[in-house]
Amino acid sequence: MPRQTSAVRAGAIAWVIAAQFFITQVVVATAWPRVFSLRFDYISDLGNTVCGAYPAGGDRLVCSPWHLAMNTSFMVLGVTMILGALLTRDAFPPGWVRALASLLFSLAGIGVFVVGIYPENTDNARHVLGAGLNFTAGNIAMVVYGLALAQRPSLHPALQRFSLFAGLLGFVGTLLFVSGHYLGIGLGGMERVAAYPMTVWQIVAGVVLLRGASAR
Repeated sequence: MPRQTSAVRAGAIAWVIAAQFFITQVVVATAWPRVFSLRFDYISDLGNTVCGAYPAGGDRLVCSPWHLAMNTSFMVLGVTMILGALLTRDAFPPGWVRALASLLFSLAGIGVFVVGIYPENTDNARHVLGAGLNFTAGNIAMVVYGLALAQRPSLHPALQRFSLFAGLLGFVGTLLFVSGHYLGIGLGGMERVAAYPMTVWQIVAGVVLLRGASAR
């Protein structure tokens, strides 16, 4: 097997491993003493290390007994994003667009890794900085990946379109979330519009690239 194909395959597998992020959220949420709300609870609440009102003085009770698993999941997600971005470069048309996409997605991975290191209640400033880097760089990266694929229209055309769609959806979701416009789906719902397209894209891209590497 050519070295290039081996690297792409390894990177694609790393991206597919991102599925653990969704699985971990479901499992960790089951340990809450109340029903975890996708509309009104943040993803980061699953990694909160104490039980009580959060933010202090607020009316939301946060209690995540399995917070260690969630914070580990954040860090694993970050590592898979970085590894995938670096190892799958040869699967995209060469040039500065590809390099920019890889850089941005790696930065997004660093951001979510920081989220796992600094839970929201231990160092909120660093936590928010990491989340902001993840949302911004990650969603822009998907658009740039789409533009990179557009340089060779016959190469993964469906992934090209999905990259543009997911990136734009996540970016608009980020703007709405930051500006406090939740459109009836709650702060938690809009946060997920900002965050989830990135992870879904990562998994889909990994599967597509794995199939492509197998066909070589």
